[in-house]
Amino acid sequence: MEPATAQLVSRETRLLLPANPSALKVARISGRTMLTMLSWHGNQHAAIDVLYVLVNNALRHALSPGETPQGPEIWLRVTEAHDLIIDVADLDPEFPNFDQAVAGELGHGLWGAKRLGAAITWFLAGGGKTVRATMEPGRVPA
Repeated sequence: MEPATAQLVSRETRLLLPANPSALKVARISGRTMLTMLSWHGNQHAAIDVLYVLVNNALRHALSPGETPQGPEIWLRVTEAHDLIIDVADLDPEFPNFDQAVAGELGHGLWGAKRLGAAITWFLAGGGKTVRATMEPGRVPA
């Protein structure tokens, strides 16, 4: 687990999602619009795929359908260094086997987000946790 990094944010926007499978579609559609509004100059297709992975992860592992009407809370931020920060917050304060998940030992979700150029971390926040993907502008590594 890593603490939140202190980066100077120049632009940000928030997205609240429902706690059901429609959240994935809403995240893709709204995420693309939000990235355009934030004028982030990185690989937006990769960023949307990373957002999808983080939201899917929260829906599958941190939220119980029917227990809460509110899904994960999403923040998209662009730093003064032009990095994109995607934060997906949920109310579950645990993330067992995080390192194995990012290494691809438990599936391809977070590992796939890492392969798309995202640095994946998580930290405790607001009684739950936030999973963070940080992406640099420019090309995605091969």
